[in-house]
Amino acid sequence: MNRGFGLIEILIVLVVVALAGTFLYKYVMSTTATVETLKEQRPLAGAKLAADVATLGTIRTTLETYRSEHGALPADKAAVLALLPAAPRFQCSGNDFQYDPAGGTLSLLINDPGSCQ
Repeated sequence: MNRGFGLIEILIVLVVVALAGTFLYKYVMSTTATVETLKEQRPLAGAKLAADVATLGTIRTTLETYRSEHGALPADKAAVLALLPAAPRFQCSGNDFQYDPAGGTLSLLINDPGSCQ
């Protein structure tokens, strides 16, 4: 008697291997799509910008405290920096704040998550 694999067994193995290959291909493609989506949305950049906005809020609070104690705002950005215990550390590369002494307004140089690195 000849022992070996019949045509049906070989076809079943081929079908199982083809199905496994299909599922593996779909998994790899969905993972690639997820990575691309994350790159487009840049959640880390958004978090860094949120941290910079919080840092700006701390500087704003320091300015309000100074105004309530002295009745006026600091003359320039250097005077604002002198009020802080340490120089602000912004998370977005190249970010800094602008200070308008006339109105006491503060703003960030980078305020778009797409520009934050």
